[in-house]
Amino acid sequence: MATRPRRGDTFLGIGLVLVGALFLLGQLLHLDFSRYGWPFFIILPGLGLFLVAVTAAGRVSQGLAISGSTLAITGLVLLVQDLTDDYESWAYAWALVFPGAVGLGLLAYGLLAGRPQLVRPGIRTSATGLVLFMVGAIFFEGVVGISGRQFGRTTGILVSALVIAIGAAMLAANLASRRPSDSR
Repeated sequence: MATRPRRGDTFLGIGLVLVGALFLLGQLLHLDFSRYGWPFFIILPGLGLFLVAVTAAGRVSQGLAISGSTLAITGLVLLVQDLTDDYESWAYAWALVFPGAVGLGLLAYGLLAGRPQLVRPGIRTSATGLVLFMVGAIFFEGVVGISGRQFGRTTGILVSALVIAIGAAMLAANLASRRPSDSR
């Protein structure tokens, strides 16, 4: 009587083969994974979790997709920071992880798993993360100069005025969309 292979063991086996092949390649080509390769120890498990989420069925799959995308995006942010030696950017890059990666996980899972009701919230959450990232980058890099680079005086004034205008427009749109029953 033949039994079906367990999916979890299959993924674990594939993961171990890939990690072993990566280590072997590093040894044969004399690659220094300790300098720039360490973020892949975060990226690859994240991608693995996401892959399991997309191929598995059940309620837990959505949570695995979000966890996987969060891990993978965290690893990618750390990889970019490691390559550029710009760890100060974490002051605003966190927005790419939360809420950005959460939204990306919802969006991708919704598309790949045939759950269209997750696509719109995924887009909104990802967009929120991108906007927070951009506003943070403008503020921390351009105004504060956290990485040693700053806007000139004129650019700083214009960017500050633009941020104020965008915030005021968002407040006005929010207040204008309120219905009378909302103003209790």
